[in-house]
Amino acid sequence: MTRVLIQSLLALSLILAALPASAQGKGGEDKRAKVEQRLKQLRTRILRQEVGLDEKKAEEVQKILLKYEPERRKLQRQHQEHRRELRALLQSDSNDDAAYKKSIDGFRSTQKKLNALRDKEMDEVAKSITPKQQAKLYAALERLRKKVARRGRDGD
Repeated sequence: MTRVLIQSLLALSLILAALPASAQGKGGEDKRAKVEQRLKQLRTRILRQEVGLDEKKAEEVQKILLKYEPERRKLQRQHQEHRRELRALLQSDSNDDAAYKKSIDGFRSTQKKLNALRDKEMDEVAKSITPKQQAKLYAALERLRKKVARRGRDGD
């Protein structure tokens, strides 16, 4: 159950981390600030309404999530870069095994670091909320992940 919760939080984290990054490139700091505010509101809504946390607990969990966000974003950017490298190698039909190995090794290393960071983050969150609340958080994040995935498919 904890592993599934971690994976769901990963999906949400990827989504949430990508939004501020894309906002910065398209509209500057104002747009980034607006997106970050919307993300905070979304997290608060999930924690308060769907998980059932009181204001104090929701803020406590928010602080934990925010504490790990800079490192998570850094690792996610690295992870995306390795994905792009691999995609470019495949699209060019490259035979450069050394380049493939470097990208795959980087991808796997970053993936392990992200998983370790998520485990650490979830261990800390688990100290603040009950297993039932963790399950509710998982269910809410899973619904959000599916909704975002549907929008992504519909937008393609």
